[in-house]
Amino acid sequence: MNFSLPEDLIQYLNDLDAFIAAEITPLQYENDNNRFFDHRREHARTDWDNGGLPRSEWEALLREAVRRADKAGFYRFHLPKAYGGQADGSSGRGSNLWMAVIREHLASKGLGLFNDLQTEHSVVGNFPDFVMAEHFGTEAQKKELIWGRLEGRTRITFGLTEPEHGSDATHMATRAWRENKDGLAGWRIRGKKKWQTGMHHATHCLIFARTDGKDGDANGITCFMVDPKSEGLKVESYEWYA
Repeated sequence: MNFSLPEDLIQYLNDLDAFIAAEITPLQYENDNNRFFDHRREHARTDWDNGGLPRSEWEALLREAVRRADKAGFYRFHLPKAYGGQADGSSGRGSNLWMAVIREHLASKGLGLFNDLQTEHSVVGNFPDFVMAEHFGTEAQKKELIWGRLEGRTRITFGLTEPEHGSDATHMATRAWRENKDGLAGWRIRGKKKWQTGMHHATHCLIFARTDGKDGDANGITCFMVDPKSEGLKVESYEWYA
């Protein structure tokens, strides 16, 4: 079996490294921004007087890194060309295989502004919510979830992991069933989620729940688009992760 990487992928990694060296690493060391990545990062990233939420300076730095990566053409790499990405479905460019290599490459470089996976941040974006909306969403949802996020109007949080079940979607305890309320047909969702990165800024919550079948079944899982202001949705705590 041949495990060698194609020449165009190797060149892409070299181009990515050159961009990081020219644009991202200098930004990380500018104005003491490196405090977010060295031994001080717990305090630097956390606003202790605001419920333990991320500090605004920390989030602003991440946004600037993403802005630069997007301008340079790296951030949307995995997306179809219609959304400004490079996936073409034929050459392998923008594919899951390329993304796996790129993510491993960035992770091997250590912790830095170019890649901080504990905050779901990277100069080469990972877009599971985009894939879901593109393949299963209505045209209105694609406009709202995909273009809204790219244009900064939409902030999405991903509700899969649970306190008792981790990220094992086939054994999640969250359930949903059809129900009428005040004469309107809808769904009631009951359960708990954790590690919903960005919940404090979310405009949309993607909540996974079992709607059919039994524990362990691959089928019967539904993803609901939930307004974070919905009745009954409660944030129990914000946990520090860095």
